[in-house]
Amino acid sequence: MTILLKDMQKFSIFYSKMMNKIEQFGNYFKSNILNHFLRHCTILVYHRVANVSHDPLQLCVSSDNFKKQMMYFKKKFNLISLSQMANDIKSRKIKGGTMAITFDDGYADNLYAALPILEELNIPATIFIATDNINSQEDFYWDKNTNKADRGRPMAIEEIKKISAHPLIEIGAHTVHHPNLGKININEQSAEIMQSKIMLEEILGKQISGFAYPFGSKKSFSKKTISEVKKAGFHFACANTQEPVYFFSNLFCIPRIIVRDCDINTFKNKLK
Repeated sequence: MTILLKDMQKFSIFYSKMMNKIEQFGNYFKSNILNHFLRHCTILVYHRVANVSHDPLQLCVSSDNFKKQMMYFKKKFNLISLSQMANDIKSRKIKGGTMAITFDDGYADNLYAALPILEELNIPATIFIATDNINSQEDFYWDKNTNKADRGRPMAIEEIKKISAHPLIEIGAHTVHHPNLGKININEQSAEIMQSKIMLEEILGKQISGFAYPFGSKKSFSKKTISEVKKAGFHFACANTQEPVYFFSNLFCIPRIIVRDCDINTFKNKLK
């Protein structure tokens, strides 16, 4: 029995190392081969645009860095709406060199800090909103360990209406309570997905077509989750898998790349 357990432990270690090597090769293949030979585009995901002193979750990009990043994108990429990119993926006719800007969660500084910069540069963006905090105006649960002065607050109903009315902005759903969907049962997943859509549609009086998975890693949702998103009537859904978009990308698992706060030169190197 002892020998068997040791053999199993050795196999487990070997298997783990092998899977890591396969994942590394997959990442190398995508970044160095696919990107070289295949047309691809990029979707970025931001959370907040704010100047803070305490940002343990790295959700904030300073106003200065955000503007410099947007100015760089304006010069180097064809900036399009996320819905247009989703249509391009659906038709398998993506346009190389295109980029879409998105925000997750629904922080109020999206309206007061990000929108003026987007408006100045005429850049479209999509904001995915977690709906539970709209009425309560309580802090998002993940911000509890952030200094009170540096926490961002969720947008209120009137603010959501105001930003949604802007011609550059699209609104998407991001569940009700922002759970890791991969860790709750399918009935709870269905309610989180559907109720966020219903609430936003009631507030805005228009259809909500896009969805973004909270956290967005491959472990934070499943094929069953995707099925529930389709059942809810969404036309597409976004993940955060840190990859470019290709013509074969899954319309209900569209990859995005998370942006952290950094100067423009560091940011340029990350995009290479």
